[in-house]
Amino acid sequence: MVKLTVLGSGTCVPHEKRGSSGYLLGTDTGSALFDCGNGTVWKLEKIGVDYLGIDNVFITHFHPDHTSDLIPLLFATRHPYGKKREKTLGIWGPDGFSEFLEKLRTPYREWVRPELVEIHEIRKKKQKIGDLEIKTFKTVHTENSIGYVVRCGGKKIVYTGDTGYFPGLRKVASGADIFVTECALPDSEKMAVHMTPSDIAEILRESNPKKIALSHLYPSMDGRDLRKEIEALSGNRETEIIVAEDFMEIVA
Repeated sequence: MVKLTVLGSGTCVPHEKRGSSGYLLGTDTGSALFDCGNGTVWKLEKIGVDYLGIDNVFITHFHPDHTSDLIPLLFATRHPYGKKREKTLGIWGPDGFSEFLEKLRTPYREWVRPELVEIHEIRKKKQKIGDLEIKTFKTVHTENSIGYVVRCGGKKIVYTGDTGYFPGLRKVASGADIFVTECALPDSEKMAVHMTPSDIAEILRESNPKKIALSHLYPSMDGRDLRKEIEALSGNRETEIIVAEDFMEIVA
């Protein structure tokens, strides 16, 4: 079984029910975080997951709402209060990630450099990391932003991170058991670097992931019936459309 727990379904904008981006992927043999926005670390404790037991963290890009909890994660790993990390934590990111973390040492010094932590830039588009087969793809957001295709336990999980629409998303979504994607804004607020319901509909017209989880939702998406809206636009009645909420569990 593969279980995805939504730790943050929101954005950089403070919201009483949605934290910044963070997703926990649990398998039969381990767990990994995808993005680590503010609030992610304490939410792990709230759902009963020991932060010291996380195997890997995968970052899509360097914006604060996707990376800010790396600081408390690293600090708490260095000073775990009566516990200790027993296995190495891998933290992975796109080009420039090593430099990004190195710069954190200027204000935070050794506090963000605990033992048993290894920092990696994902140089290969496809590689095996623990029990996960990881493949990355370029997204339309920042110069070095990426998304992840994860295969484990016979399942395909896709996480786009932040991105504007591009045709390649249809291929990425095809055959996915869980396709986690942003649906940040209504069509009236369309931006090149974020997606709207019509963009999601465009993806679903030519691909049929089993489940699509709409996330990274700005406050202007509150109160909208996104399922009905996207079904009407796409004509897709096969894919289960899920509007992500913090602490939601999605099983594949």
